[in-house]
Amino acid sequence: MKPYLKLALLFALAAPCSGVTSAQQSAAIWSQYGFRPNHASFNKTETTLTLANVAGLSWQWAGEVGNSIASAPVVGGGIVYVTADGMIFAFRASDGTQLWSHLSCSGVDTVQAALGPHALLVGDGGGDLAAYDPVTGNQIWCDDESGSITSAPAVDLNTVYITNGSEVVAVDQLTGTQKWRFTPADFSPVTNTPAILNGVVYVTGGISVFALDKATGHQLWRTKLAGANISAPSAAGNKIYVGGAALYALRASDGHLLWARKTVGVNVSTPAIAYNKVFVNSEDPSFGLWAFNAHTGAFVWRSELPGESEATVTVANGVVFDIAEGGVLMMFDSDTGAFLGSIVDPDGRPFNLLFRAQPAVVNGTVYVPTRNVNPDTIGPNRVDAFRLP
Repeated sequence: MKPYLKLALLFALAAPCSGVTSAQQSAAIWSQYGFRPNHASFNKTETTLTLANVAGLSWQWAGEVGNSIASAPVVGGGIVYVTADGMIFAFRASDGTQLWSHLSCSGVDTVQAALGPHALLVGDGGGDLAAYDPVTGNQIWCDDESGSITSAPAVDLNTVYITNGSEVVAVDQLTGTQKWRFTPADFSPVTNTPAILNGVVYVTGGISVFALDKATGHQLWRTKLAGANISAPSAAGNKIYVGGAALYALRASDGHLLWARKTVGVNVSTPAIAYNKVFVNSEDPSFGLWAFNAHTGAFVWRSELPGESEATVTVANGVVFDIAEGGVLMMFDSDTGAFLGSIVDPDGRPFNLLFRAQPAVVNGTVYVPTRNVNPDTIGPNRVDAFRLP
């Protein structure tokens, strides 16, 4: 571990002046991939944006991150955090002013950040996990977790969880001290963002879903699914949902397969769970945005409008936000699938629709990352903010 830990700074991070307080657990925070540790991608506290007014969203500002593709955003304490390649960027949520930027530990392939109660946690392709002061960007600690961190950290209370390709690692946010490390007995890969619910850490990779005791990392159960390229898990109630070659629902207590929907297409995105429904994107042969009953798996509705998007959808106040093929953000009625409207980057940059890309919806504002693969002609990538006029 690199000696960056400063106890005085840690106490400052817990103080109200830092902007990272218990208030972050309120409506004004999108703390990590999937919104909360269970990764249901459902902001049930949103009240400003509604089915009736969401079509009126208009562009407010953009924060530039350079030529590399922008990660999904994280929002808290009045700051928006985006990573790109080996950098972390912080923008003021009100107007997009850049507050700071910082090179990640290895400076290679930085993944989406996660905002904990004590620090901003960032992993990178060099296998380093680091904690930063969310307000100043000062590095608190950095630790080499080995392997390569290719998906976002998950934060729950004082612990951050990562996968490095072959292991799941739990680390204390305050100190960077390892709490436990889990390696599958057959060395099966573990590559996706863990989800945490009711004292259990759920993680996927290869064809397997693992359930681990949150306190010890001890394996509780393992379920193998058909096909490869399975998504990160999401958890709600007593079920675990996973995309991939199909959409799967597992019993959280023992991993028993409850139902699978193989007609949904392939490369099924990480499921979003809201209003007793599961929402996913998928590619051919049955592409589009799908909604299923979360308990039975029964078909509810489908829209082909988003095309073959791989992005994770976001749900808030009855609206499904989906980054569609072509890089357009589309909005749908969560009950009926009715199309409500769309928004685009004003300068023609397509939004990021790759796996793990996702819009963040916080307090009436929608933050969307771009994926412009030809920045020389259109300009650098960025994160856009949209609000009602």
